[in-house]
Amino acid sequence: MVTLKQLAKELGVSISTVSKALNDSFEISEETKEKILALAKKYNYRPNNVAVNLRTRSTQTLGVIIPNIFNHFYTKILSGIEQEAKKNNYKIIISISNETLDSEREGISFFSNGSVDGILLAPSEETEKVNDYEHITDLHAKEIPFVLFDRYSDKVASDRVIINDFDSAKKTITYLTNLGKKNIVAVSLIKNLSVGRLRRKGVQEASSNVTILEFEDEKEFEEVFFQFLKTEKVDAIFALDELAGIIALNLARTLSLNIPKDVSIISFSQGILSEYSYPKLSTINQHAEEIGKKSVELILSRLKNKNKPTETKIINTALDLHQTT
Repeated sequence: MVTLKQLAKELGVSISTVSKALNDSFEISEETKEKILALAKKYNYRPNNVAVNLRTRSTQTLGVIIPNIFNHFYTKILSGIEQEAKKNNYKIIISISNETLDSEREGISFFSNGSVDGILLAPSEETEKVNDYEHITDLHAKEIPFVLFDRYSDKVASDRVIINDFDSAKKTITYLTNLGKKNIVAVSLIKNLSVGRLRRKGVQEASSNVTILEFEDEKEFEEVFFQFLKTEKVDAIFALDELAGIIALNLARTLSLNIPKDVSIISFSQGILSEYSYPKLSTINQHAEEIGKKSVELILSRLKNKNKPTETKIINTALDLHQTT
């Protein structure tokens, strides 16, 4: 690779002149700029990013840690992150924790070596289940800015981007009650997650008459809930996550229940499963791309002012009604 020093030597000018010309500085005449740019193009000159980063103390790169690449919700968040980062001339590097604490620690350790300016992350299920956030709070001591998105803990003082989980659940139960539903059951496969706990509290706040069934395993949920639907009177199902919503919908169809006449179904979702379900699932739209965009806005704001108070951005959901209500 040709260097600034080589370009300067061939043109008989200083390294500083070459650098300023390549950065379109007003201090350099147009004639000199044209000569330098022509030679740089001839040799296919590219800046040495390592040297630039050392000089500016900036990598123009953000690290992103997501729990699950197969969850379409997170791919949509990634899309929002990438769009906003690109708009601000930043690149992103992605690490996947696969819902495990060790992989999450490895991702944070990798990003802590100076390869990124800041970190965006959604804590893994295992992190939330064992309530261990030391590896995240250590980022403060290392002076590495970070933003939590979707999932969070009050044990971690940080900027965060979340949805109104509690209010969304509460409003959905109220909506179903106003439809005249008297036998509502809420189902969940995210009992260990902060968002799952908030949604459960929202359900409980809205009504003490709602049955709540929480599971960790999809097979167990499928078996238990199938028997529940066969033996109990249910006229509405509220799923606190998309997978629970799809399984509930399939079980209701298996039992030949008329949807939505016999039973209405609403699910938190912004994944691909609900978009292609039959009948099409009524969902709580979590505006995943907006979560991604706001996360980048917050981390860039933090990079500009590392001493400002922590900030929480709350994304309001929307109830998208389709064929299951």
